[in-house]
Amino acid sequence: MTWEFSSPLTLLGEWRDRTDEAELHELLLLGFTVDLPFLEKTAIPTARALGARITVIGDAGQGLYDPVDVRMAGRSYFHGLAACRGSFHPKLALMIGAHEAVAAIGSGNPTMAGWGYNDELWTVLRGHETDSPEPFRELSRWLAALSGQVPVPQYAAELLKETAARLADFQTAPHPARVLHNLDTGLLDQLPAGPVDELHLYAPFIGRDGGALARIVERLAPARVVLGVQERWSSYDGDAVLRSLADVADTELRLLAEQRPRHGKLVEWRTGDWWTVLTGSANLTGAALLDAVAGGGNCELGVIAAVQSPLMPKGTTTAITHLKGRRTVRPVEGRPGLLVIGALLTGTGLLRLTLAHPYDVDVAVEVSPDGSPGSWTRIGTVAAGHTAQEFAVPEFAGAVVRIVDPRAGGRTESPPVFVVHPARCARRQTDENRPRLRHGYTEDEIFTDEELGRRFRYDLLRLSDQLAQHRTVQPARTAPPSQTSAVHDRYASYLEECERTIGRPLTVKLFGGTAAPGLTLGPRWGPAADDVIDVDLDTPDGDPEETGQEEMPPDRKREWRQWTVRAVERTVPRVGEPAPLMLRVLVGRLFVQLLGHGVWRFDDDSWRAPLAWLTEGLVPRAEDEIPDEAVQHVTAVTAVCMGLLLSEASLTGGAPHDLLAARTWRAVKERVAEAETDIAAELLIPPRLAHAHVLSRSGWERLLDLAHSDDPVALIAAELAEEELTLQSDHGIHRVTGKFSNPVPVAARVATLLGRHLDTALVHAVADGRWTFVAWQRPHLAVAGSRAMWPGWRVYRVPPSATPESRLTGGEGPPRAGLVAGPVPLGRTPTAARELLERAGVDPADLPRMLLDHGP
Repeated sequence: MTWEFSSPLTLLGEWRDRTDEAELHELLLLGFTVDLPFLEKTAIPTARALGARITVIGDAGQGLYDPVDVRMAGRSYFHGLAACRGSFHPKLALMIGAHEAVAAIGSGNPTMAGWGYNDELWTVLRGHETDSPEPFRELSRWLAALSGQVPVPQYAAELLKETAARLADFQTAPHPARVLHNLDTGLLDQLPAGPVDELHLYAPFIGRDGGALARIVERLAPARVVLGVQERWSSYDGDAVLRSLADVADTELRLLAEQRPRHGKLVEWRTGDWWTVLTGSANLTGAALLDAVAGGGNCELGVIAAVQSPLMPKGTTTAITHLKGRRTVRPVEGRPGLLVIGALLTGTGLLRLTLAHPYDVDVAVEVSPDGSPGSWTRIGTVAAGHTAQEFAVPEFAGAVVRIVDPRAGGRTESPPVFVVHPARCARRQTDENRPRLRHGYTEDEIFTDEELGRRFRYDLLRLSDQLAQHRTVQPARTAPPSQTSAVHDRYASYLEECERTIGRPLTVKLFGGTAAPGLTLGPRWGPAADDVIDVDLDTPDGDPEETGQEEMPPDRKREWRQWTVRAVERTVPRVGEPAPLMLRVLVGRLFVQLLGHGVWRFDDDSWRAPLAWLTEGLVPRAEDEIPDEAVQHVTAVTAVCMGLLLSEASLTGGAPHDLLAARTWRAVKERVAEAETDIAAELLIPPRLAHAHVLSRSGWERLLDLAHSDDPVALIAAELAEEELTLQSDHGIHRVTGKFSNPVPVAARVATLLGRHLDTALVHAVADGRWTFVAWQRPHLAVAGSRAMWPGWRVYRVPPSATPESRLTGGEGPPRAGLVAGPVPLGRTPTAARELLERAGVDPADLPRMLLDHGP
């Protein structure tokens, strides 16, 4: 700990000039009056260059700036306001790095005067994460508790708590100094009681009634008092001062030079040869020294410690009676009637507004791009009795917000606040060599500009490779990343990361709703969102709707087909970690659009295998750490991909593309059930180009109905119904009827389908007096038939690679491979068949009757 007159700018400069080039993670600035244009010219650029997340909080009624002069609030640093019943009056500059921290607690506001012109008094505390003074722990506790007593916007409260938690990680050792605050107890009550030999007092403001002076003298019981004032510039009532010090026998008035304002606050006393000093933000007033925040006092912060010599500045000694009849108390300006303390832009495009306290009338909310006259637009109201409200507005980080009371008799406006974009204010990432696309591509130019499309294809493959290497060499982080900060809207932070990696136009396409108003992405490739209509996929091959859209040349289609396979292999490799989810979903979105624009011919199913593999790879993993809002967009792309795989495919079929779709369905069904139609709408592309593979609106609805169904048997029954087969359940037995002559393959197929979902499948296929019964639970397969088919029982043992369908179909009669029992008459149920029936809850004695009712 050091004692010095110093500006936080000096401390920031020291950090900037360090030979080890250490990053600065946090800069927290608290003050009564805050001059944002001054900070933007001096402190903000330096702190941002060092990588810091910057938070500036001041009193809600004391901003020293015109909004048109503020350029970076909400864009490069967090700005919030505090509104306690007294004044929000602490002065703190806290800098935290990976291993060190510096805290300056004093009297100077973050203004040109407080950090430059005035004569201020600061206490500077320095510490390392393994060796810090105990006041660090006390400061951490105060920061954590501050928002519980002082109204601040939620994001500011979370910033304070996060900073407190980071400071609490520093290991502290006992230290004679203490950090004092008055959240629950007045500062004076925390000072040691007298008597003391000598007491020195100085502050630019002395309570007009002298009550605070009288209480200080009463508690410390000094034999001698020295009061310092600047005769013209200090605020005091001389007669009140004389009354307060009347009981002290030895008093001295020290007139301090007035070359510049002395804004320091000082209470120091001597006992024997030891001096103890209280410095910080508290003036010699009741609201500062006597009252707690909880009781309506100011919010103050100070440090008490021992010093070797007094800190009272020199001056001209004069008798205390010199103050008689002198009064320099200035009128106190009241607070504005309306106060807004914070405005936050969420990742979903909502403006979250926080008022200082509820009002008894509805107040209008107005926004402006820069706060200039004539630029304000009303966006809604905050109802009487409420302190917070969210508004759906476009993104305008750095814009200005105010509230208005338009009641009769005049118009009252609040001081403005600046809209905070959390991701943009996050700690700057210094990894400038991080992998990223080399150009801010748009979807339209990727597909319409042949050269840019070729560059993009190469660029994305390069990025996938670099990200794979980047993950293996990324060093361990020494501090919590700002992206995971509780104060940050995780969605906004994630979008910011996506923009840095793949560019803003593609991020907007993937996740939507994040672009600034008027963002132009060029001429649109393919159908506009408004053109998406409910159409079926029955348009004949080679007869698309006439749209005037130019089709890709065959050679470019071939390039895109080859690239898509490579992109899937790079982003979802068979061995190793997949690429970040933003790249996987980007490839998925492009895949869907390439299918919709006829890059693969109708007779070419080569797209199915890579799309199926990619679709499974779109399921978010724990390692992806993406916010829920982003998951919604990924889920929509996943569902559309799954819908395309189901086109011309059956979940109950045996063809290669049926089995591929069924396997993928099992992996993503739960995700598909959560898909939202509004988000997926842009990818439901009308079949307007030749060979288009698309998912129609009706197909999308069928997909969601399928995903929401919890009964796998109902799915199988629905698909069988399309083949004019009826599946019904009768006491545990699934009976199949319809137009077929040979019930054996039908029973075998249905048993195979049901066996994927049921422990034991019992199937009875009946047609024209012929029937076949199949009982199936791997590895045992029991078959019984009517006289016209395969009479009696046969039991088979089926290897892992086979199914009832593969075992019982394709031959002229009952197969012999794997036969373990039979033929056995129907009334003499084999042991294996009996066990299968009992496991399914069917009495073997009743089965012959149930079967023979449908034919001999």
